[in-house]
Amino acid sequence: MTSAKEQPIQELDQTPDFVVQEVLDLLLFIKVRLKREIKEEQPDSSQQAPSLPPFLQFVEEISAQVPREEWAKLPSDLSKNIDHYLYGSPKN
Repeated sequence: MTSAKEQPIQELDQTPDFVVQEVLDLLLFIKVRLKREIKEEQPDSSQQAPSLPPFLQFVEEISAQVPREEWAKLPSDLSKNIDHYLYGSPKN
């Protein structure tokens, strides 16, 4: 009988890379969400002021999981020319 951990690994071996990446993203998202829920359930968490608002903490946790070489691929003018990169509008 296959264990709960072994079965997904067997399935991943037969799955295209782009689907594996989506599954990995989902798994990392779930882990971050569970980590946040555990922190919120701790009695001490209500007495300690977080350094960032909860949404920014969430964004920080997710962005920490992205390798530096991937961040380096982003254009340096992304925030200024987001419409260009998303929709092909002329650059500013």
